[in-house]
Amino acid sequence: MHLHAPVRAPFSFAQSLAFIGRFAPCRDAVVLDHDAVTAAVAIGGRAVPFTVRAAPAGLAIEVADDLAPAAAALVVERARQWLSADDDLTGFLAAAAGDHPAYRAVVAALAGLHHVRFLSLAEITVYAVLTQRTPIVQAARARQRFAARFGHPAVVRGVTLHAFPALDELVGLDVDELREVVRQPAKVAVLPGVIRGVAALGEAFLRGAPYGAARDALLAIHGLGPFSAAMILLRGLGRMDDVPLDGKNFVEPARAVYGAAFDPVAIRRRYGADLGTWSFYLKTGAPRLAALGVDAAPAA
Repeated sequence: MHLHAPVRAPFSFAQSLAFIGRFAPCRDAVVLDHDAVTAAVAIGGRAVPFTVRAAPAGLAIEVADDLAPAAAALVVERARQWLSADDDLTGFLAAAAGDHPAYRAVVAALAGLHHVRFLSLAEITVYAVLTQRTPIVQAARARQRFAARFGHPAVVRGVTLHAFPALDELVGLDVDELREVVRQPAKVAVLPGVIRGVAALGEAFLRGAPYGAARDALLAIHGLGPFSAAMILLRGLGRMDDVPLDGKNFVEPARAVYGAAFDPVAIRRRYGADLGTWSFYLKTGAPRLAALGVDAAPAA
């Protein structure tokens, strides 16, 4: 069954594919082709695979012919959220046009890139703990083990994808079930409570509440700090309102691009509610400055 999803221009599916191919937690969870990506989501306790390609004025989404209409509609919505198809980049691009030359070069090189999120609140909740004080490749492997142990399998062209289980499927996990896949005692100790805490807040609240209220509710959960809370809201739910600019996860790439000119107050003032988009372009582009042909500003 072939379905269509609109996108908000400017939108580059090629940039989405390139990001997925570079970002280990995404890359290792999908089947990636030069012009398409196949992933799987959990619906009703089973894996539902889907393939996304570029199409005129949007995205083409392919699902099984026998998939129920309600499930097909849900897959389309999940795919659009995953690729942030409806994000409006107008304000961000206008702000970036007057920013530092090095950052403008990053934005130009990534033209049309929309924020690529994690596929579900459950997945980003688990990953936000797995990535704490851990290199991204190691955290991605832990995410793979977790999905393989607790997720729902689907075989696509000989590759087994594991649709990440929903939060309500994970709330009963205990430390004994987690030890074999997480392998870090401190994370094993907090992960069940984090899952229960996020599940209790609910996706509707975390999407719809004022950003500060949603962030503070997450921070009240033992095991989540400012970066983890921001990650859940940004990378899982597409809330671009804010990021903790004083954390090293943002300071280090910002200094790589802006050098001594990096001013968190000025950045916050310039980008406002598009701060999350600024950070996504920054963290996507900063490790690739040389490859993008960008000359960063000198450090102090």
